[in-house]
Amino acid sequence: MQSTKDKILSAVLTHIKEGNNLEQITISKIANEAEIGKSTVYEHFASKEEMIAETYQYLLNTYDSILSADHEDMHFKEAFIEQMKRVLTVMKDAKQLMGAIMNFDQEIFVGYGKQIEQTAIAIRTKIRERFRSIIMIGVIEGVITPKIPPNPHMGSVIQALVSGLSFQYVNHAIEIEESALYELIYHQVLIAIQNS
Repeated sequence: MQSTKDKILSAVLTHIKEGNNLEQITISKIANEAEIGKSTVYEHFASKEEMIAETYQYLLNTYDSILSADHEDMHFKEAFIEQMKRVLTVMKDAKQLMGAIMNFDQEIFVGYGKQIEQTAIAIRTKIRERFRSIIMIGVIEGVITPKIPPNPHMGSVIQALVSGLSFQYVNHAIEIEESALYELIYHQVLIAIQNS
């Protein structure tokens, strides 16, 4: 059984995941959706901004744990595709939020505290580092020949391929099976690395 606070967070989560304009969401609306009184919301949160900030923090922490899970004992391609699956799982759950994380768009978090922005930046950094470590597996396995000197922009190129093609898929802008999407991104990343 959900606690009252969990019901409130769940109502806000729904709006975040649906990409609704949170400025237009009222405490009364959240209370109604959580099937509680408006005054009960104020027993848990001092303001609408605090309620939204805590919901963002909860959601970002959840996504961080999904995106940062280890790829123990996986080969390069397997680890790459597993990470792509995680990125796509989060994107499907909350497109707008994942877009803010992947595309350096901190505007979505303005007004909800610096901690939210810092968490989003940390997640983006972890995603980039995760792909970098996966690429190193490819180097170790001999699938990728490292460039000397390495292209300092390769992380951005990989991130652009991953986020761009994934967003097109999630927004139904490209007709492709999910497994084919993983293969497409994997091969495009290999081409980008080899041609850098």
